[in-house]
Amino acid sequence: MESFVQCHYCKKDLNNPLELVCRHSYCTDCLKKEIQNDKIICPICGTEHTALAASLSSASQDKLATYVIGLNSGEPYSVITDDAPATIVAACSECRNTTDLRPCFHCGKPLCADCRTKHYESQKKEVDKSITSLMTTTNELIVLAQALNTSRTGRIQEYKTIKEQVSTHVKDLVKKLHDDEQVLQKKLDATIQAENEKIAVTERERQYLEKNKAALDQVMEKYRNETNQMILIKMHKDYLDSAPVWKDRLHAHANRISTKKEEELHFHPIPLGTNDGLVGKLTASKNVNVNAPSNDSHLPSLKNPTGSRSCIIL
Repeated sequence: MESFVQCHYCKKDLNNPLELVCRHSYCTDCLKKEIQNDKIICPICGTEHTALAASLSSASQDKLATYVIGLNSGEPYSVITDDAPATIVAACSECRNTTDLRPCFHCGKPLCADCRTKHYESQKKEVDKSITSLMTTTNELIVLAQALNTSRTGRIQEYKTIKEQVSTHVKDLVKKLHDDEQVLQKKLDATIQAENEKIAVTERERQYLEKNKAALDQVMEKYRNETNQMILIKMHKDYLDSAPVWKDRLHAHANRISTKKEEELHFHPIPLGTNDGLVGKLTASKNVNVNAPSNDSHLPSLKNPTGSRSCIIL
């Protein structure tokens, strides 16, 4: 499986990643190469972005990808050992006892061993709750993406049947009906093409969400395998800084992978002698039955991500 932090263009780990408005990220150099007529079309979701080459230098850096790359490499945590950071003898910021203290990677306050442990437990609960929420949302979006494309595939088959119905109906009409038939056929062909393009886009979204899920698995695996409490506190702090970005990104996926944007065509043969046309007409309906849970219930929680940096010891 491709890495969550792999650039879709160069197929390598993201280098100086920039995040587009659609919340997909690519290497800065790759984006510069892909600009055409001051525009970039995201290869994952198909969103068109206005992007001047000169403006990329001030574009938003991808904080989430940087966090995952740092977590996988261990570089941000390489200087943390049993003896680092060094201790100082002073009054603990929480319990006020004078003893050996170390600064907290989360809030910067000097804490004694007992208060650091309490702070770690508090942080761990917040991290576990956040990861569980993100994993649940990711899994449900993956299911929804699969259901959407299954529904679209079924509609394509129905549209092909409608094409046959249109052709059969047209055979009973005179030559002057030919132009009317061609209009309907072209609209159906365009609809099928559009549905196929949607399938490709949503499949790329689903694959990207699979990478998102794999990255969350990696985060949890790193936490499970790390035994150094100070490293874990630093990991927790880095994760909580990145969690709001992760939630915003899933919100962007949820807005694109939505049943509300679906519609389907229906063919209604028109009997001769009516004023609505000689062949028939196509009507669109947004009441599409997609066999998947709605993601709407998750949108409020994604709109207000939290990532507290305060030092709270329970």
